[in-house]
Amino acid sequence: MKKLWLVLIACVLVLAACGNGSDSNSDKNKKETKSYTLDSGKKVEIPKNPERIASVAPTYAPGLKYLGANLVAVSDQVEQSDVIKDKFKGVEKVGENDVEKVAKTKPDLIIAYSTDKNIKKYKKIAPTVVFDYGKHDYLDQQQELAKIVGKEKEQQKWEKEWKAKTKKDGEQIQNKIGKDSTVTIFDEFDKKLYTYGENWGRGGEVLYQAFGLKMPDKVKSLTEKEGWAEIKQEKMADYAGDYIVSTSQGKAEPSYQSTDLWKNIPAVKNDQVIKINATSYWYNDPYTLEFMRKDLKEKLLNQ
Repeated sequence: MKKLWLVLIACVLVLAACGNGSDSNSDKNKKETKSYTLDSGKKVEIPKNPERIASVAPTYAPGLKYLGANLVAVSDQVEQSDVIKDKFKGVEKVGENDVEKVAKTKPDLIIAYSTDKNIKKYKKIAPTVVFDYGKHDYLDQQQELAKIVGKEKEQQKWEKEWKAKTKKDGEQIQNKIGKDSTVTIFDEFDKKLYTYGENWGRGGEVLYQAFGLKMPDKVKSLTEKEGWAEIKQEKMADYAGDYIVSTSQGKAEPSYQSTDLWKNIPAVKNDQVIKINATSYWYNDPYTLEFMRKDLKEKLLNQ
C-alpha cells in the first residue's frame, strides 16, 4: 500500500511539472519580442507577432489592415474616408486625446505619429512605434508596417503587382495626354489654397510616382521641403500645370473656381481639370491607392 502511494505521488509531481512547463512555454511565446528601429534611430522592443494593435495615427491603420493585422483601436479620422471607413467596422474609434479609451482596448502595440503629444502616456500602456510621416514615401511606409507585423512577403507581392499595373497605366496616360504634360494638384482647405507634392496624399503618390507624370517646376520647388505648400489665389496661374487635379469636399465647388483668375487658366479653358473628392484621396494605403489609380486613370484617359 505504501509503494502504491509513492507511485501516485510521483505521478502527480510529474504531471504538475509538465503542466508548469507548458505554462512556462506559453508565457514565453506570448512575451516573445523583436527589436525595431524607430525613425529617431532609437530601438524599441515590440511583440514578434503583435495581436492587438492600436493605431492612433490614422495614416497607418488601413495599411496594417491590408496586411491582415488585428486592430483593436484606430483614430476616428478614418471615418472621414469613404474608401477605408468600412474596413474598421467593430473596431474602437478613438479621438486625439482618448488615452484611457486606448488603454481599455488592451493593445500589445501602439502606432503613433512623432508629433503626438501623448507618446509618453502610450508607452506606459504598450510598446509604441513612433513614425515621422515625412521620412517615408508611400512604398517605404508599407514596407515598415510589414516589418512590424511580419508580413514582408505579402508586402513584396503587393508592391510588385502595384508597380506592374501602374507602369502600364502611366504609359497609357502619357500616350494620351503627352509625356511632357504637367499636372498640378490644387486643394482648398479653410478658404486657403494649397498645392501638394509627390507624397502627401491627394493623389500625388499615384500621379507623380506611380504613373510617372510631371509636376510644374515651380510646384516641385515649392513643395520639395514640406511636401505641400500654401499659395496665394492671385498666383495660382503661376503654378497651374497643363492638367489640374482639383479637390473638393461634398458638392460645393472650391471658392477659387468662381474667380476670373481661375477661369482664365489654360488648363481650365481647355477643359483639362480633373475633379476629385478630397476625403477619398487623403490617404496612401493599398486600399486608397487602388481607388485613386482607377479613378485617376479613367478621368485622365477620358480627357
